[in-house]
Amino acid sequence: MPFSDRLDLLEWIQKRTTETIRGLEHFFCEERLRELEFFRLEERRFREDLIVAFQYLKVAHKKNGDKLFSRASCNSTRSN
Repeated sequence: MPFSDRLDLLEWIQKRTTETIRGLEHFFCEERLRELEFFRLEERRFREDLIVAFQYLKVAHKKNGDKLFSRASCNSTRSN
């Protein structure tokens, strides 16, 4: 099963599960997730990707901080 199909299936399961919670039946899916302080799976995956990228940059900066990014040398400033 392709990853996108699995993600759709998990989203569907999350939606169906939140519908069974008493008191939230009349809310739309996004409102139920917000009320339960849940994220959509897509948003959670994006957040995890950002955390991994930050951790990578943090470690890379400790090893070769001065070589990780190059600084542009420009003697003039923009005139607006």
